[in-house]
Amino acid sequence: MVSIRGRAWVFGDDLNTDVIHPPDFFSLDPEKVKRGLFGKLDASIQPRIQQGDVIVGGRNFGCGSSRETSIRSLLLNGISAVVAVDFARIFFRNATNNGLPCLVLADANRLSLIRNGQGITISTEEGILETSAGDQISLELPGRFVRQIWSAGGLLGLLPKPMSLPDGATSVES
Repeated sequence: MVSIRGRAWVFGDDLNTDVIHPPDFFSLDPEKVKRGLFGKLDASIQPRIQQGDVIVGGRNFGCGSSRETSIRSLLLNGISAVVAVDFARIFFRNATNNGLPCLVLADANRLSLIRNGQGITISTEEGILETSAGDQISLELPGRFVRQIWSAGGLLGLLPKPMSLPDGATSVES
């Protein structure tokens, strides 16, 4: 993963996981989970999200519960990354484990340069976010291993692939 392009959806500080995806939308049905994104905050947001869009937040992004349903809803809606001043650790870990990049602004004061609905491009190799207005904002990149998890689509993507059995075989003899 080198470049992410999408529109910015800008939120403030302390965006709680129950605001990102309210409990009313917990389900095994992916369509219900998808529909719930920001469902109690502003139900008009989810239908307007496009594949590749980026969520931008302030401090303590993803605070609240450790349930992964908020991550699942973001992914089902095609969100390509989350950029924030900082993240609740459990949210960052859950997002990473599910392949959703979470990037930290190197300078919190630069957050004000990102406007809601604005086109942005993120280089996950260089750690640069560029707005459609031409502003370049530095990001703190996590270590190489976290970036490998993102590239693999999540932690499970790093697991070794099972060996295939020869045609007609049903088990491996020991």
